[in-house]
Amino acid sequence: MKLELFNYVDDVLALYDYHYIEIVGVNNEIRKYFTEELMHDDRLVNISTRIKTQESLREKLIRRNFYLRFPDPVAGFKMIQDIVGVRLECRFIKDEEDLYKKIIKDFTIKCENGFYASNKNKKIRLNLEDEQPQVMLNGFKMYKLDGSYYDGEILYSFELQIKSLVNVFWGEIDHKLLYKNYNYMITANFFREIMNSISDNLTMVDKQLMILYNHVKKQDASETLTAEMQLKKLLSKILHDVFTKKILDELGMFINLKTISEVVVDFLFLKSQKNKDLTYGENFISLINKINSLSSEDMDIEEYLVFKKKPKYYDSFSKEITDTLYKIVNKDFEWNILFKIIKLITTDTNRENFTDFIIFIRYDYTFYLYELFEKKEFSVETRDNLENTFLEEVADRFKEKPSLDFLLDESLEKFDRAILKMMDSDSNSEEEMLRIFRDIYSF
Repeated sequence: MKLELFNYVDDVLALYDYHYIEIVGVNNEIRKYFTEELMHDDRLVNISTRIKTQESLREKLIRRNFYLRFPDPVAGFKMIQDIVGVRLECRFIKDEEDLYKKIIKDFTIKCENGFYASNKNKKIRLNLEDEQPQVMLNGFKMYKLDGSYYDGEILYSFELQIKSLVNVFWGEIDHKLLYKNYNYMITANFFREIMNSISDNLTMVDKQLMILYNHVKKQDASETLTAEMQLKKLLSKILHDVFTKKILDELGMFINLKTISEVVVDFLFLKSQKNKDLTYGENFISLINKINSLSSEDMDIEEYLVFKKKPKYYDSFSKEITDTLYKIVNKDFEWNILFKIIKLITTDTNRENFTDFIIFIRYDYTFYLYELFEKKEFSVETRDNLENTFLEEVADRFKEKPSLDFLLDESLEKFDRAILKMMDSDSNSEEEMLRIFRDIYSF
């Protein structure tokens, strides 16, 4: 049976097709408005507009979990903020603010949700209550405004960007090489450091890009990784390349599987430790051979994961995580893909893999916790209270935000940081441990 996610995507794309002629008209009218407004401004170099393609829209709907956030396809279609994109290009960075101030002077008619309509074309609106410039995920600042076009019946969303020539240039590098890059070997921390450096030293762009290029071609030889980390990194790379190609073949689109690949590899290595007959290296070779042999097997990406019986659990934390994950595993694309990859690599059933994965999650969350219990002189009752309280808080937060990134990255990082802070504390009181945890483990 086809996943509801893909039926949802098809419904939104059908709405896109139905409204396409109107979207083209909206694109033309918005372009005409800004052209007439700024045609005599010497700071403006170019105005470009684009309509989001079906392929790009499909990828965004899946990547941004629109199905879970806006279950109604009509609502999802209306929430696509950049179905039309407008970019105003100016000469210098200082011109960005000047153009922004000039544009918003005309938008004084207050509407709803922070939007203001233009005096010269009341169909065109901009959200002026968001702080500008906005800080992007890559650390750069950009004037990016949410806009809407209301024809009296239907509201179409658009995005307005104001960029200097140098930021247009770097934005293309960022989008195509970093954001759209699916080469697993490039690390996020490296990019963050490089991009901050480029942001601070735009006159050294050529040198920084050369550093970036060399890093893409080969990993930094000075990077000190343990043998285990190197093996996992290599296996993650192989897994990532195999399955991004399979998804491309079946869906016709790239999906960044970096986080999924890392989680799957960590899970498989923990699972393989059950086999005491094989050495670490033998397990590694076995996994490589298994992954490489999957290139010809169908992944059935659009189909449901079927469980003949509900997965087992062994304590209250496992039960809560299991219940939450079981409800969304056929709705959230990342979780669905993760378990399909695990199923292809292992010989176990979906139920067995699900149960083992919950154990893996619990292990991740209690690794440092047990070190804390070894270091601190707690009573058995205090240990149980602390463990139950901490894990209950994790389960509750996961219910609110049931994403892969949250559970095994954002939440886990704060959880581990809280435990390490407790280990550094001179106190052994249960109250102090709870206070430290609640101070750090907050969202």
